[in-house]
Amino acid sequence: MNYRKALEAAALVLTSAFLYWGGYELQRLLLEFTEHIPGVNWFYLPSGLRVIIVLIAGIYGAAGIAISTVAIDLLYVPDLKGILLLLTAVASGGSAYLTLVILRITGGLTKNLRGLTTQKLLKFSFAYAVINTLLHQVFWWTSGRENSLLMVDVWPMFVGDLTGAVVLLFSLGICMRYLRDMGREKG
Repeated sequence: MNYRKALEAAALVLTSAFLYWGGYELQRLLLEFTEHIPGVNWFYLPSGLRVIIVLIAGIYGAAGIAISTVAIDLLYVPDLKGILLLLTAVASGGSAYLTLVILRITGGLTKNLRGLTTQKLLKFSFAYAVINTLLHQVFWWTSGRENSLLMVDVWPMFVGDLTGAVVLLFSLGICMRYLRDMGREKG
């Protein structure tokens, strides 16, 4: 890897980490009341950020999310320590990337994201919510996370990840359409 590519990769990782952290802080400030247990929310907007970041930055975005998750969990989720802290970071960063890879292999998405439709975004959001929820819950349950109840916590996390991703993606889509239409009016 040459110097320029390494610099671009580092910039993508750091930008992704800061964007995800910012989304988490916004969630914490505005929507903390949706928290079921630390790390599990009934409505989780940062899940939409995970999807967007990974769609744009790929593996580098996933790495940035994982790094940010370690910092967030160290600050706000004190019961996650050691290997459990790292597994949670892998689930957070890796679930959206794993979804992307699966959808590319199965033909659900192209590498350059051409033909990305509402239906494909919904499919991605649903698959991501399933994978992310299962990875987190299985890691926590098998590692003996205190107060982790697999069959209880799986539902709020799935609902939160799915609704957060869908709301953020479609809000972004509406804003982009509005800005595009405003540009046409001026031009």
